[in-house]
Amino acid sequence: MHRSLSVALLAFPFCIQPATAAAPDCLDTGLSQDYWRPVREQAPVTKLPADEYALELVGCLGSPDPELRDSIGYELFSYWLRQEELADDTRAALLTSLQARLDDPAPDASLSRSFSALVLAELMRSDARSPFMSDADRQSLLESVSSAIAAETDYRGLDPDIGWVHPVAHMADLLWRFALHPATSDAQASALLAAVQSKVAPPGVSYAFNEGDRLARVAATIIGRDLLPHGDVVRWLGNFSAPRSMEQWSDAFRSPAGMAELHDTKQFLRALSDQLDGAEIDRDVASALADLVRSFTALI
Repeated sequence: MHRSLSVALLAFPFCIQPATAAAPDCLDTGLSQDYWRPVREQAPVTKLPADEYALELVGCLGSPDPELRDSIGYELFSYWLRQEELADDTRAALLTSLQARLDDPAPDASLSRSFSALVLAELMRSDARSPFMSDADRQSLLESVSSAIAAETDYRGLDPDIGWVHPVAHMADLLWRFALHPATSDAQASALLAAVQSKVAPPGVSYAFNEGDRLARVAATIIGRDLLPHGDVVRWLGNFSAPRSMEQWSDAFRSPAGMAELHDTKQFLRALSDQLDGAEIDRDVASALADLVRSFTALI
């Protein structure tokens, strides 16, 4: 989905604007491309003042232009964070700015929510290696992403006109980074599973862009890390034994909405089973999951 900043650079030089010069509004696509392309291409080979650029770049995460939003915005943030080029104060300021965008429920803010979640996932990865967040910061962010994913109504994946939108998958990536984080508590792990469940099978939606796999990765990580009592996991899996939009799963064949719920739930459970294949997990959890997969496989 994303190119790496370690790819071969363009063969001609760019003139890089000084970081003290104000970046153009990212809604002005042409000017913004001219400003940010040199920064992106030179980041791996020239020591840039990343702290000064980073907060200016946040606005590009909501751009309808896929280059500004994804190839420049997300990839630059990922590079800076993985290379540990951002100071703690900058990371903290990014956390505040991006979380505010994640909390924005406006229908026209879905690109901003989606790519803010993706960069927040990188911030969580960075925090796991070099902590800068407090426990209260992480809890607040978990509450934000749990609310955001439950409320999300934009189910676009790869849009032919504007590229990747993918808010459910990107929010699932942020949940996954929580599942991997060494400071995640059992209460937070339980909240993560609840957040996943809220988006496994949204009413009338048939996922087509690997959303089920990204959601399953969160649950597989929690189960694989043994973050919760086994009985809690078994009870959570039991939530999928009955549908939400009909009385029983065999009724799914009577309506498109029923088939969508069946399709998404089956896809999720199969992905979860595949991702846990070969892992050493509790016998009762493994048995409960295997029984679910068999029951859904029979629904053909």
